[in-house]
Amino acid sequence: MQSTPLYHTTKGEAYVGNSLELLAELPDNSIDLVMTSPPFALRRQKSYGNVEETEYLQWIKLFGQEVFRVLKESGSFVLDLGGAYRAGVPSRSLYNFRVLLAFCDEIGFQLAEDFYWPIRP
Repeated sequence: MQSTPLYHTTKGEAYVGNSLELLAELPDNSIDLVMTSPPFALRRQKSYGNVEETEYLQWIKLFGQEVFRVLKESGSFVLDLGGAYRAGVPSRSLYNFRVLLAFCDEIGFQLAEDFYWPIRP
């Protein structure tokens, strides 16, 4: 890679930067695992730059395509997507399900497992 790692150990390196730029430095089929929790499609704007739900699918598909390119055929992609509620309606947004379907139907990922985090009352 051309970028300098934030730190490294005998087991690997960690980089901080724009994920699309960092992924572009990697060769095809070279990564065993991508684990990430990208900005969610929240209704309120955050300082880290989340995009609105209407733009989210197009925004994250660019990332998904790059992850798919660099993952080995035996590799895994773990994606943490938080939920959001629709404005003025007591129901959840379906954006995270749209992301999952697009990643499988349009990019070529296969769903191995989904996880749901319980909330304590």
